[in-house]
Amino acid sequence: MSCLRLRSLAVSLVTTLIDFGLFSLCALVALGSALTWARWLSGAVGAVCNFALNRGWAFHSHDRAAPQALRYGLTALAAVSAATLLFAGLRLATPWDPRLLHLLSLGLVWVGFTFPMLRAWVFRRPAS
Repeated sequence: MSCLRLRSLAVSLVTTLIDFGLFSLCALVALGSALTWARWLSGAVGAVCNFALNRGWAFHSHDRAAPQALRYGLTALAAVSAATLLFAGLRLATPWDPRLLHLLSLGLVWVGFTFPMLRAWVFRRPAS
């Protein structure tokens, strides 16, 4: 596994703890469709933290922040929405604990979508 992938994975683990912690707090009081909204909100908060840490530490990006933030925002919106749809579908299909489904949806979307988009589009290195 490349150093870049390991750093990005470490960032994702830290921000997943933030995301998961917020969702777990919401799950103590939220029921039904409120859990789906809590899932999206906690994912959005985690995404903001993820951008800052990935930009500064994992990808060591010195490009202008505004275009990256826009690309990241679009990627994060798609990732959080995809994870939320996956979470909602899994809730309908399984009796599993919502916290487990939350983590499962995060992991699947990170592997299949988020990291590839961060590397190839959001924090891409300009052609030399």
